[in-house]
Amino acid sequence: MRSPAALAELFGPPSCSGAFQAAQIRASWWDALAFIPAYAAFLALGAHGLRHDARRLSLAAIAVLLVAALLDQAEGLILFQLVPHWQSPPDLFGALFLAVRIKFALLGLGSLLLAALAWRGAVLSKIAAVPLAAGGLASLWFLFANPHDPAMMLGHRFAWMALLALAAIGSINPRWIRRT
Repeated sequence: MRSPAALAELFGPPSCSGAFQAAQIRASWWDALAFIPAYAAFLALGAHGLRHDARRLSLAAIAVLLVAALLDQAEGLILFQLVPHWQSPPDLFGALFLAVRIKFALLGLGSLLLAALAWRGAVLSKIAAVPLAAGGLASLWFLFANPHDPAMMLGHRFAWMALLALAAIGSINPRWIRRT
């Protein structure tokens, strides 16, 4: 969304827009209070768990991922201001555009850093590093080439599923994912 007209188009005719606006506000609350903290904790703790002997790389990944989550929270705050007032100042739309693009770029970079951390581990970690890296690269490619393509979000999904699988394996036996 880059203008009040785009926002109005998103919510449809006035007869429908009230319900859609209310739904967007509810979704933004769920995002701010549940989803963003959950994914931020998952990704940051994943970077911490994969640190092995790469403390600096782990801290860099954690920082990148937490800044992305903060930008996601900023996006939500901007949406809280935009949605009820369609004729919001144009600078809010610019701030929203920047927050969203930088957030997704940092999440893609974060997946690449997680892949680098996983690559330093045992064979199963190296296997998980491949979809982590591929997902990060795909999400970055689509962010810059075609940001509205659903494949951008699929890149994040594949990367994070690889991290989830690796975490599940590591919870059974940490030696299976750590280099010894």
